[in-house]
Amino acid sequence: MVGGTGGGRGGGRGGGSSADLHSAARSGDLAAVQSIISSNPLTVNSRDKHSRTPLHLAAWAGHNEVVSYLCKNKADVGASAGDDMGAIHFASQKGHLEVVRTLLSAGGSVKSITRKGLTPLHYAAQGSHFEIVKYLVKKGANVRATTKAGKNPADVAGNAETQNFLEECEEQARKAKVNNEKKIEEVKPASCSNEGDIKDLKRKESEDGNEGEKEEASAVSKKPKVALSHLQDTDDTEADQEDET
Repeated sequence: MVGGTGGGRGGGRGGGSSADLHSAARSGDLAAVQSIISSNPLTVNSRDKHSRTPLHLAAWAGHNEVVSYLCKNKADVGASAGDDMGAIHFASQKGHLEVVRTLLSAGGSVKSITRKGLTPLHYAAQGSHFEIVKYLVKKGANVRATTKAGKNPADVAGNAETQNFLEECEEQARKAKVNNEKKIEEVKPASCSNEGDIKDLKRKESEDGNEGEKEEASAVSKKPKVALSHLQDTDDTEADQEDET
């Protein structure tokens, strides 16, 4: 579990190690974070024993200034900690709207999923963080996304307000999908947007008319041939009979 401590302020003065940076990020000590990264830039994406980066810890604790600074100094916004949780999952889970905004502006994804299939929207809904839920939906979060257990965000919503909102969004998404499928299936007339299109259409109609005339003429010419062939067969048969007699 991610937790807050008061040991961050001594981190910057302790030599600028990865552990110092993690402590400073978790406690929200921006000055220490700046000092450590300035002296040792490679620590920005260092990991602790739980595979968490400084950005994960700052996002979980809701320290938006630290999050913003880390993002501007090459922190990996999409880095995954245990169970494939990213910084945006931590921020959504804990209800830190401004941190969520910052992470998305820095390239975070509303569609990122954990190992269990949970999206940031699942975490925000589960925690009843309604403002974050609305913001994530506005930014394109999939309201129909399901976890490996088959749960969508509305299924895990922590209160009625959040659940009703997500169910309404889900219904709108379903209707939009049906309408899009209908539009694709519709057969639309040829579009004559310019003179060239009109000429092409007329030429095609003319060709179709000529083909029809050719077929009619062919049908007429074939009829007497069939009749003559039949008569000829009959005459040959009669001639054969006369020869036999």
